[in-house]
Amino acid sequence: MKILAIQGSPRRNGNTQAVLDNVLIGAEANDACVETIKIAGLSNITGCLECYKCQSESDRPGCDIDDGMMLVIEKAFAAELILWCTPVFCWSPAWPIKMAMDRFFCMFKFGEDGNIKSLLEGRKMAALITAGGSENDGADLVEQVFRRTCEFANCKWAGTLVVTNLTTSDDIRADQELSVRAKAFGKDLALS
Repeated sequence: MKILAIQGSPRRNGNTQAVLDNVLIGAEANDACVETIKIAGLSNITGCLECYKCQSESDRPGCDIDDGMMLVIEKAFAAELILWCTPVFCWSPAWPIKMAMDRFFCMFKFGEDGNIKSLLEGRKMAALITAGGSENDGADLVEQVFRRTCEFANCKWAGTLVVTNLTTSDDIRADQELSVRAKAFGKDLALS
């Protein structure tokens, strides 16, 4: 299984990364080939301009913006499973992951007949969502964003790991129960 983890926390080694580290251990222990891209660490990136130049190519993403997001788009195009990873920010995904999702617009081709072709069709998607509050403080809404993206892209939903009431990344790394849970989620992704 070739997994692309798109890590959307603006904090380099924050809570989302602390949980993701264990998810990746579980996936890699089950023969998954995993690559992580931290969106906030990419230089000179911008959101979708909705210029529609991506529509000039029917079988490739074709985005006209030449920035760091093109690497993410190319790797997602080649992945078998896309793992969206984000903390909850104001009842939604954090800005880096939202920007990445907007740029995935180039993965959809809109035909004159009204049909939509997804270049991601047949792949799998999953989500890792972290939150300082409870699930009803926005994690449930963020999960719906990812699930609807998956549905629109004609992908298969592979699962969600929601980790709530988090405090610090050190506490997360010391939490053995959470470590086991995150590794099991990674294993499930590798075997999905």
